[in-house]
Amino acid sequence: MVLNSSGERLYTLFHQCMFLLTGLVQTFGSQWMFYKGAASGDSYLTQLATYLGMTCVIFLVPSIKRRQTTKYELVQQQDQDQIDLQTLEQENDDEDDEKPKKGYEEGVIHHPSIMKLSLLDTVANFCVTLGFSIVGSGLYQIVYSSIVIWCAILSYFLMNRKLATVQWLAIFGTSAGLTVCSLSNFSSESTNAEHGTTALMMFGTLLTVGGTFFYACLYVYSDYLLSKQQPPPLPARVCSYVGMYTTAISLFWIAFYTMPRFDMLIRVHDTTPNEVAFMYLLLVVASGLHAWNYYELIDRSGNVATGILQGLRAVIVYGLSHLWYCASDSAQCFTVYKGFGSLLVIVCVFVFTISGPSK
Repeated sequence: MVLNSSGERLYTLFHQCMFLLTGLVQTFGSQWMFYKGAASGDSYLTQLATYLGMTCVIFLVPSIKRRQTTKYELVQQQDQDQIDLQTLEQENDDEDDEKPKKGYEEGVIHHPSIMKLSLLDTVANFCVTLGFSIVGSGLYQIVYSSIVIWCAILSYFLMNRKLATVQWLAIFGTSAGLTVCSLSNFSSESTNAEHGTTALMMFGTLLTVGGTFFYACLYVYSDYLLSKQQPPPLPARVCSYVGMYTTAISLFWIAFYTMPRFDMLIRVHDTTPNEVAFMYLLLVVASGLHAWNYYELIDRSGNVATGILQGLRAVIVYGLSHLWYCASDSAQCFTVYKGFGSLLVIVCVFVFTISGPSK
């Protein structure tokens, strides 16, 4: 039973494009604030903006629910049109009067599950951010690219979700491409000096691996909630409730850690308070749209395909970072490694997409 498949494909494509665009705004918006001293890795201010954006998705719920209701009614009408009326007309006349069709039904929100998602998101965010600050971008990107592999493995074992051989090859190819992209940074002469001792490097690597695994668990658990519950909860509502819980956790951190150290953590320079406020507002809006896109894509194409899009986002970040920051930061410059890795990722994304859904 397929409802206007071309329209659904366009809707999915819209969310894929917006997922990438809003993800770029998140990345470079946060980077701008770090450069200007308006945020720091452990201040949790950029994370709070992200979670506030997720909370704001609640305002989209009425329009999304109306769309779902219209879609459901159209599916019901299509089913009715497929019935042989000449054969079943007399038999169904009385039954139709006695048993009217039920309208669209939204699944209930199980708050214990939402709290688990929120804790996973908070822990994963903390681990990867702290791990990144220790190991640097090269090793961080190598480790974090494994999220696609973790998603596929967790889905395979926990949800019995099968992937075609070509899709498995595309998954490993994507991770290989991101690894190649990171080789130039990882092999630079300054890396060891900047990263400190071997023990500290090991600690940072373990944090990044742990955070990546927690993010994969978040993807798969979100997928599970949206695909296994009948009727499923509205993805946008799940997103907003996760945002509410993570916002509360972030405010707790800011109140007891950031505020007592505010003058030490936040030192704004080369900008104005109005520009900082605008960037935070932009980050909130982008984060809200990004979260909405994420949950819609999880519902339509599965967690592995969403992970593939994250890989494509990383490649785009490499390219734009070269254009904007290479002149002032050599680590942001595009290299042969990054060029070859980017091409490999794009090809693998295309192969994965045309080989079929991951659901």
